[in-house]
Amino acid sequence: MLLKKIIGLTIILLNIAGFGFLLYSAGRILKDKYLSKKHIIKSRQPPGKKKEPKIVNDDIIPDEDDLLKDMDLSDLDNIKFDDFE
Repeated sequence: MLLKKIIGLTIILLNIAGFGFLLYSAGRILKDKYLSKKHIIKSRQPPGKKKEPKIVNDDIIPDEDDLLKDMDLSDLDNIKFDDFE
C-alpha cells in the first residue's frame, strides 16, 4: 500500500515537473521572439531606407556555360550500360 502511494506520488510530481518545463520552454521561446534586441531594432528602422547587401560581388559562382566548356564529354561515348545491371 505504501509502495503504491509512493509510486503514484512520484508520477504526479514528474507530470507537474513536465508541465513546468513546457511552460518554461514556451516562455523562453516567446521572450526570444518578441523581446529580443533584433526585433526592437528592426521595428525602429524607417521604412524608406534599405540595407545594402553584404555580398556585393555577384560573380562568386561561374556561369554554367563556362562549366560545360571545361568538361570533356568524349569519355561518355564508350560507356557500356550492360555493366551497370
